Amino acid sequence: MRTSVEKRDLAHYPFLPEAQGLLASRGIKMAGLSGSTTGCSYLDRAADRIMLALNGKTVYPESEDDVVSDIITYVLARVLVSCTKDTRTIDRLCRMEAARVYAYFHAEENQLLKKRVCEELGLETGDGSLAVIRYVELASRVRDAKWRLINRDVLAGRVKVSADEMDVLIAERIRNILSCGLPLDIPEPILREYLPWSDKILSAVQERTLAEFGAIDESAYPPCIQSLISAAAAGVNLTHSGRFSMTAFLHNVGMNNEQIGGIFARSPDYNPDMTNYQVDHILTNEYTTPSCATMLTHGICVNKDRLCESVSHPLNYYRSKKKMLDKMRMRDEATAKKAEGSDGGDLGKEASED
Repeated sequence: MRTSVEKRDLAHYPFLPEAQGLLASRGIKMAGLSGSTTGCSYLDRAADRIMLALNGKTVYPESEDDVVSDIITYVLARVLVSCTKDTRTIDRLCRMEAARVYAYFHAEENQLLKKRVCEELGLETGDGSLAVIRYVELASRVRDAKWRLINRDVLAGRVKVSADEMDVLIAERIRNILSCGLPLDIPEPILREYLPWSDKILSAVQERTLAEFGAIDESAYPPCIQSLISAAAAGVNLTHSGRFSMTAFLHNVGMNNEQIGGIFARSPDYNPDMTNYQVDHILTNEYTTPSCATMLTHGICVNKDRLCESVSHPLNYYRSKKKMLDKMRMRDEATAKKAEGSDGGDLGKEASED
Protein backbone atom coordinates (compact mmCIF):
# COMPACT_ATOMS: atom_id res chain seq x y z
CA MET A 1 0.00 0.00 0.00
CA ARG A 2 1.43 3.37 -0.99
CA THR A 3 2.03 5.82 1.84
CA SER A 4 3.03 8.97 -0.06
CA VAL A 5 0.55 11.55 -1.36
CA GLU A 6 0.66 11.57 -5.16
CA LYS A 7 -0.33 14.33 -7.56
CA ARG A 8 -3.68 12.73 -8.37
CA ASP A 9 -4.42 12.53 -4.65
CA LEU A 10 -3.83 16.27 -4.38
CA ALA A 11 -6.37 16.90 -7.12
CA HIS A 12 -8.85 14.84 -5.10
CA TYR A 13 -7.99 16.53 -1.79
CA PRO A 14 -6.75 20.01 -2.73
CA PHE A 15 -6.92 21.29 0.86
CA LEU A 16 -3.91 19.16 1.80
CA PRO A 17 -0.79 21.27 2.45
CA GLU A 18 1.10 19.31 -0.20
CA ALA A 19 -1.17 20.86 -2.87
CA GLN A 20 -0.08 24.36 -1.88
CA GLY A 21 3.52 23.22 -1.90
CA LEU A 22 3.12 21.84 -5.41
CA LEU A 23 1.86 25.17 -6.74
CA ALA A 24 4.62 27.05 -4.95
CA SER A 25 7.22 24.75 -6.50
CA ARG A 26 5.87 25.62 -9.95
CA GLY A 27 6.27 29.34 -9.27
CA ILE A 28 2.62 30.06 -10.08
CA LYS A 29 1.51 33.51 -8.92
CA MET A 30 -1.92 35.15 -9.01
CA ALA A 31 -0.72 38.57 -10.16
CA GLY A 32 -0.10 38.85 -13.89
CA LEU A 33 -1.68 35.50 -14.66
CA SER A 34 -3.96 36.98 -17.30
CA GLY A 35 -0.92 38.19 -19.25
CA SER A 36 -0.26 34.78 -20.77
CA THR A 37 -2.29 32.39 -22.89
CA THR A 38 -1.77 29.62 -20.36
CA GLY A 39 -2.83 31.87 -17.49
CA CYS A 40 -6.00 32.95 -19.30
CA SER A 41 -6.75 29.30 -19.98
CA TYR A 42 -6.48 28.55 -16.26
CA LEU A 43 -8.81 31.45 -15.45
CA ASP A 44 -11.31 30.32 -18.08
CA ARG A 45 -11.35 26.81 -16.64
CA ALA A 46 -11.74 28.17 -13.11
CA ALA A 47 -14.73 30.25 -14.25
CA ASP A 48 -16.20 27.17 -15.94
CA ARG A 49 -15.74 25.30 -12.68
CA ILE A 50 -17.84 27.93 -10.91
CA MET A 51 -20.48 27.82 -13.66
CA LEU A 52 -20.89 24.09 -13.06
CA ALA A 53 -21.52 24.83 -9.39
CA LEU A 54 -24.07 27.53 -10.26
CA ASN A 55 -25.89 24.97 -12.40
CA GLY A 56 -26.16 22.62 -9.44
CA LYS A 57 -23.56 20.10 -10.61
CA THR A 58 -21.77 17.98 -8.01
CA VAL A 59 -18.99 16.63 -10.21
CA TYR A 60 -16.10 18.53 -11.81
CA PRO A 61 -14.52 16.55 -14.68
CA GLU A 62 -10.86 15.79 -14.06
CA SER A 63 -8.07 16.30 -16.55
CA GLU A 64 -6.71 12.94 -17.53
CA ASP A 65 -3.17 14.19 -18.19
CA ASP A 66 -2.88 17.51 -16.32
CA VAL A 67 -3.37 17.07 -12.57
CA VAL A 68 -1.61 20.34 -11.77
CA SER A 69 -4.17 22.18 -13.88
CA ASP A 70 -6.97 20.73 -11.75
CA ILE A 71 -5.34 22.02 -8.59
CA ILE A 72 -4.68 25.44 -10.12
CA THR A 73 -8.28 25.84 -11.31
CA TYR A 74 -9.52 24.84 -7.84
CA VAL A 75 -7.44 27.60 -6.26
CA LEU A 76 -8.41 30.13 -8.92
CA ALA A 77 -12.09 29.27 -8.54
CA ARG A 78 -11.82 30.22 -4.86
CA VAL A 79 -10.12 33.46 -5.85
CA LEU A 80 -12.73 34.31 -8.49
CA VAL A 81 -15.73 33.72 -6.22
CA SER A 82 -14.00 35.91 -3.65
CA CYS A 83 -13.68 38.60 -6.31
CA THR A 84 -17.45 38.48 -6.86
CA LYS A 85 -18.12 38.79 -3.11
CA ASP A 86 -21.40 36.99 -3.79
CA THR A 87 -22.19 34.70 -0.86
CA ARG A 88 -24.60 32.54 -2.86
CA THR A 89 -21.94 31.83 -5.49
CA ILE A 90 -19.34 31.09 -2.82
CA ASP A 91 -21.69 28.63 -1.13
CA ARG A 92 -22.59 26.85 -4.36
CA LEU A 93 -18.91 26.38 -5.23
CA CYS A 94 -18.15 25.03 -1.76
CA ARG A 95 -21.05 22.59 -1.96
CA MET A 96 -19.95 21.25 -5.34
CA GLU A 97 -16.33 20.92 -4.27
CA ALA A 98 -17.33 19.27 -0.97
CA ALA A 99 -19.52 16.73 -2.80
CA ARG A 100 -16.63 15.98 -5.16
CA VAL A 101 -14.08 15.55 -2.36
CA TYR A 102 -16.44 13.41 -0.31
CA ALA A 103 -17.10 11.12 -3.29
CA TYR A 104 -13.37 10.46 -3.57
CA PHE A 105 -13.01 10.06 0.19
CA HIS A 106 -15.91 7.62 0.42
CA ALA A 107 -14.46 5.48 -2.38
CA GLU A 108 -10.85 5.77 -1.19
CA GLU A 109 -9.21 2.35 -0.84
CA ASN A 110 -5.88 3.58 0.49
CA GLN A 111 -6.54 3.51 4.24
CA LEU A 112 -3.33 5.35 5.07
CA LEU A 113 -4.32 8.21 2.77
CA LYS A 114 -7.84 8.15 4.21
CA LYS A 115 -6.37 8.47 7.69
CA ARG A 116 -4.18 11.34 6.48
CA VAL A 117 -7.24 13.17 5.12
CA CYS A 118 -9.13 12.61 8.38
CA GLU A 119 -6.22 14.13 10.30
CA GLU A 120 -6.32 17.20 8.05
CA LEU A 121 -10.08 17.42 8.62
CA GLY A 122 -9.54 17.22 12.36
CA LEU A 123 -11.64 14.05 12.69
CA GLU A 124 -11.05 10.90 14.66
CA THR A 125 -13.54 8.40 13.31
CA GLY A 126 -12.16 5.06 14.45
CA ASP A 127 -14.34 4.43 17.50
CA GLY A 128 -17.70 5.55 16.11
CA SER A 129 -17.88 8.72 18.19
CA LEU A 130 -16.97 12.39 18.09
CA ALA A 131 -16.04 14.89 20.77
CA VAL A 132 -19.10 16.89 21.85
CA ILE A 133 -17.67 20.20 20.61
CA ARG A 134 -16.84 18.77 17.19
CA TYR A 135 -20.21 17.03 16.96
CA VAL A 136 -22.15 20.22 17.76
CA GLU A 137 -20.07 22.16 15.22
CA LEU A 138 -20.86 19.68 12.43
CA ALA A 139 -24.45 18.77 13.32
CA SER A 140 -25.67 22.35 13.79
CA ARG A 141 -26.57 22.65 10.10
CA VAL A 142 -28.36 19.28 9.90
CA ARG A 143 -32.03 20.02 10.51
CA ASP A 144 -33.47 16.65 11.48
CA ALA A 145 -34.37 16.56 15.19
CA LYS A 146 -32.39 13.36 15.71
CA TRP A 147 -29.16 15.34 15.36
CA ARG A 148 -29.91 17.58 18.34
CA LEU A 149 -27.48 16.88 21.16
CA ILE A 150 -30.32 16.28 23.61
CA ASN A 151 -31.40 13.29 21.48
CA ARG A 152 -27.93 11.71 21.33
CA ASP A 153 -26.04 9.20 23.46
CA VAL A 154 -23.19 11.05 25.15
CA LEU A 155 -20.52 9.30 27.20
CA ALA A 156 -17.34 10.80 28.64
CA GLY A 157 -17.61 13.89 26.47
CA ARG A 158 -18.11 11.98 23.22
CA VAL A 159 -21.23 11.53 21.06
CA LYS A 160 -21.95 8.10 19.64
CA VAL A 161 -22.64 8.09 15.88
CA SER A 162 -23.34 5.29 13.44
CA ALA A 163 -21.28 4.71 10.29
CA ASP A 164 -23.98 6.31 8.10
CA GLU A 165 -24.24 9.31 10.42
CA MET A 166 -20.47 9.66 10.42
CA ASP A 167 -20.57 9.88 6.63
CA VAL A 168 -23.00 12.81 6.87
CA LEU A 169 -20.80 14.60 9.39
CA ILE A 170 -17.63 13.96 7.41
CA ALA A 171 -19.28 15.48 4.35
CA GLU A 172 -20.28 18.51 6.42
CA ARG A 173 -16.75 18.81 7.81
CA ILE A 174 -15.34 18.77 4.29
CA ARG A 175 -17.72 21.58 3.32
CA ASN A 176 -16.63 23.55 6.40
CA ILE A 177 -12.97 23.13 5.53
CA LEU A 178 -13.47 24.20 1.91
CA SER A 179 -15.53 27.25 2.86
CA CYS A 180 -13.16 28.33 5.64
CA GLY A 181 -11.68 31.75 4.96
CA LEU A 182 -13.98 32.58 2.06
CA PRO A 183 -14.29 35.15 0.71
CA LEU A 184 -10.55 35.67 0.52
CA ASP A 185 -9.12 39.16 0.92
CA ILE A 186 -8.17 39.88 -2.69
CA PRO A 187 -5.77 42.79 -3.37
CA GLU A 188 -7.19 45.57 -5.51
CA PRO A 189 -4.77 45.03 -8.45
CA ILE A 190 -5.90 41.39 -8.77
CA LEU A 191 -9.55 42.41 -8.47
CA ARG A 192 -9.03 44.67 -11.48
CA GLU A 193 -7.04 42.06 -13.39
CA TYR A 194 -9.66 39.34 -12.88
CA LEU A 195 -12.65 41.63 -13.51
CA PRO A 196 -13.56 40.09 -16.92
CA TRP A 197 -13.94 36.69 -15.27
CA SER A 198 -15.71 37.86 -12.09
CA ASP A 199 -18.13 39.96 -14.19
CA LYS A 200 -18.89 36.90 -16.32
CA ILE A 201 -19.71 34.92 -13.20
CA LEU A 202 -21.94 37.64 -11.74
CA SER A 203 -23.79 37.94 -15.04
CA ALA A 204 -24.50 34.20 -14.90
CA VAL A 205 -25.76 34.57 -11.32
CA GLN A 206 -28.11 37.37 -12.35
CA GLU A 207 -29.38 35.36 -15.31
CA ARG A 208 -30.14 32.38 -13.06
CA THR A 209 -32.02 34.55 -10.59
CA LEU A 210 -33.99 36.26 -13.35
CA ALA A 211 -34.83 32.89 -14.87
CA GLU A 212 -36.15 31.67 -11.53
CA PHE A 213 -37.89 34.77 -10.18
CA GLY A 214 -37.71 37.46 -12.85
CA ALA A 215 -36.96 41.07 -11.97
CA ILE A 216 -37.50 41.89 -8.30
CA ASP A 217 -41.06 43.10 -7.74
CA GLU A 218 -41.78 44.46 -4.26
CA SER A 219 -45.51 44.53 -4.96
CA ALA A 220 -45.44 40.71 -5.12
CA TYR A 221 -43.94 40.27 -1.65
CA PRO A 222 -46.11 38.18 0.69
CA PRO A 223 -47.88 40.08 3.51
CA CYS A 224 -45.45 38.75 6.15
CA ILE A 225 -42.41 40.16 4.33
CA GLN A 226 -44.15 43.46 3.59
CA SER A 227 -44.99 43.75 7.28
CA LEU A 228 -41.38 43.08 8.32
CA ILE A 229 -40.05 45.69 5.87
CA SER A 230 -42.58 48.25 7.12
CA ALA A 231 -41.64 47.49 10.72
CA ALA A 232 -37.93 47.90 9.97
CA ALA A 233 -38.61 51.22 8.24
CA ALA A 234 -40.60 52.38 11.26
CA GLY A 235 -37.67 51.70 13.55
CA VAL A 236 -39.17 48.61 15.18
CA ASN A 237 -36.57 46.25 16.65
CA LEU A 238 -37.31 43.06 14.71
CA THR A 239 -37.05 39.70 16.43
CA HIS A 240 -34.22 37.41 15.37
CA SER A 241 -36.67 35.21 13.44
CA GLY A 242 -38.18 38.25 11.73
CA ARG A 243 -34.82 39.67 10.72
CA PHE A 244 -33.66 36.25 9.56
CA SER A 245 -36.84 35.58 7.52
CA MET A 246 -36.78 38.97 5.81
CA THR A 247 -33.07 38.78 4.96
CA ALA A 248 -33.28 35.20 3.64
CA PHE A 249 -36.33 36.02 1.52
CA LEU A 250 -34.81 39.14 -0.03
CA HIS A 251 -31.62 37.20 -0.78
CA ASN A 252 -33.56 34.30 -2.31
CA VAL A 253 -35.44 36.58 -4.74
CA GLY A 254 -32.21 38.16 -5.97
CA MET A 255 -31.19 41.08 -3.75
CA ASN A 256 -27.49 41.45 -3.02
CA ASN A 257 -25.91 42.39 0.29
CA GLU A 258 -25.94 46.12 -0.41
CA GLN A 259 -29.60 46.13 -1.46
CA ILE A 260 -30.65 44.21 1.64
CA GLY A 261 -28.61 46.56 3.79
CA GLY A 262 -30.52 49.39 2.13
CA ILE A 263 -33.81 47.93 3.40
CA PHE A 264 -32.49 48.03 6.96
CA ALA A 265 -31.10 51.51 6.33
CA ARG A 266 -34.70 52.78 6.26
CA SER A 267 -34.77 52.27 10.02
CA PRO A 268 -34.14 55.42 12.15
CA ASP A 269 -31.66 53.52 14.37
CA TYR A 270 -29.77 51.94 11.45
CA ASN A 271 -26.30 50.67 12.41
CA PRO A 272 -24.39 49.81 9.21
CA ASP A 273 -21.65 47.75 10.89
CA MET A 274 -24.07 45.64 12.91
CA THR A 275 -26.44 45.25 9.97
CA ASN A 276 -23.68 44.18 7.57
CA TYR A 277 -22.43 41.64 10.11
CA GLN A 278 -25.89 40.12 10.59
CA VAL A 279 -26.73 40.08 6.88
CA ASP A 280 -23.36 38.55 5.97
CA HIS A 281 -23.85 35.83 8.58
CA ILE A 282 -27.23 34.83 7.16
CA LEU A 283 -26.12 34.99 3.53
CA THR A 284 -22.84 33.18 4.13
CA ASN A 285 -24.76 30.17 5.40
CA GLU A 286 -27.06 30.29 2.35
CA TYR A 287 -30.22 29.84 4.38
CA THR A 288 -33.53 29.66 2.58
CA THR A 289 -36.69 31.46 3.61
CA PRO A 290 -38.61 29.65 6.38
CA SER A 291 -41.88 27.96 5.41
CA CYS A 292 -45.27 29.50 6.19
CA ALA A 293 -45.71 27.00 9.03
CA THR A 294 -42.44 28.15 10.60
CA MET A 295 -43.38 31.80 10.12
CA LEU A 296 -46.67 31.09 11.89
CA THR A 297 -44.88 29.37 14.77
CA HIS A 298 -42.68 32.44 15.29
CA GLY A 299 -45.61 34.84 15.15
CA ILE A 300 -44.55 36.61 11.96
CA CYS A 301 -47.28 35.22 9.69
CA VAL A 302 -49.56 38.28 9.60
CA ASN A 303 -52.13 39.96 7.35
CA LYS A 304 -52.91 36.74 5.48
CA ASP A 305 -54.78 37.17 2.20
CA ARG A 306 -56.58 34.73 -0.09
CA LEU A 307 -53.41 33.71 -1.90
CA CYS A 308 -51.80 32.77 1.44
CA GLU A 309 -54.41 30.03 1.83
CA SER A 310 -53.20 28.24 -1.31
CA VAL A 311 -49.42 28.28 -0.69
CA SER A 312 -47.15 26.84 1.98
CA HIS A 313 -44.03 28.94 1.43
CA PRO A 314 -43.35 32.69 1.03
CA LEU A 315 -41.32 32.06 -2.14
CA ASN A 316 -44.26 30.19 -3.68
CA TYR A 317 -46.46 33.17 -2.79
CA TYR A 318 -43.99 35.49 -4.50
CA ARG A 319 -43.86 33.37 -7.66
CA SER A 320 -47.63 33.11 -7.89
CA LYS A 321 -48.30 36.77 -7.09
CA LYS A 322 -45.66 37.92 -9.54
CA LYS A 323 -47.21 35.83 -12.34
CA MET A 324 -50.64 37.27 -11.53
CA LEU A 325 -49.32 40.85 -11.57
CA ASP A 326 -47.37 40.27 -14.79
CA LYS A 327 -50.54 38.96 -16.51
CA MET A 328 -52.52 41.96 -15.27
CA ARG A 329 -49.88 44.36 -16.57
CA MET A 330 -49.74 42.64 -19.94
CA ARG A 331 -53.53 42.78 -20.18
CA ASP A 332 -53.56 46.48 -19.24
CA GLU A 333 -50.84 47.22 -21.80
CA ALA A 334 -52.75 45.34 -24.49
CA THR A 335 -55.91 47.26 -23.62
CA ALA A 336 -54.04 50.57 -23.73
CA LYS A 337 -52.50 49.74 -27.13
CA LYS A 338 -55.88 48.74 -28.46
CA ALA A 339 -57.35 52.01 -27.27
CA GLU A 340 -54.50 53.96 -28.86
CA GLY A 341 -55.03 52.11 -32.13
CA SER A 342 -58.72 52.88 -32.04
CA ASP A 343 -58.07 56.57 -31.40
CA GLY A 344 -55.51 56.67 -34.19
CA GLY A 345 -58.03 55.22 -36.63
CA ASP A 346 -60.63 57.82 -35.80
CA LEU A 347 -58.14 60.64 -36.17
CA GLY A 348 -57.06 59.28 -39.53
CA LYS A 349 -60.66 59.10 -40.69
CA GLU A 350 -61.31 62.69 -39.61
CA ALA A 351 -58.16 63.85 -41.39
CA SER A 352 -59.18 62.12 -44.62
CA GLU A 353 -62.63 63.61 -44.44
CA ASP A 354 -61.18 67.07 -44.02
